[in-house]
Amino acid sequence: MVHRHSIRLDRPVKAFDRWMAKIPSAYAASVFESESPDSSLTIDTDPDRIAKLKDYRSLMPLAQEAHKPMFFLKPADGAMGSHMNAVLQVYKDFRNVADKIAARTGIGPLS
Repeated sequence: MVHRHSIRLDRPVKAFDRWMAKIPSAYAASVFESESPDSSLTIDTDPDRIAKLKDYRSLMPLAQEAHKPMFFLKPADGAMGSHMNAVLQVYKDFRNVADKIAARTGIGPLS
């Protein structure tokens, strides 16, 4: 008798979603030392959220091999074609996060 185990591809996504759901209240409890953080907040409704970044999974191994940030990858590092488009997007995403942090801390826009 052969037993086939099916792999539930939705489990990692659900586990990730559960962790993401905990972030707003954990952040409020840790950063603002809130005794009773608003448990109704979600990642999408949290007013303290700076950004929601993609994981850029395809760029991570290239960046690790090149010993540089994902947003500095070049074709010589293996970032060609659609990877190069992702590099441009991750640069914009991280720049946006840096600008938001600078604005919230009173540093002003980065040049």
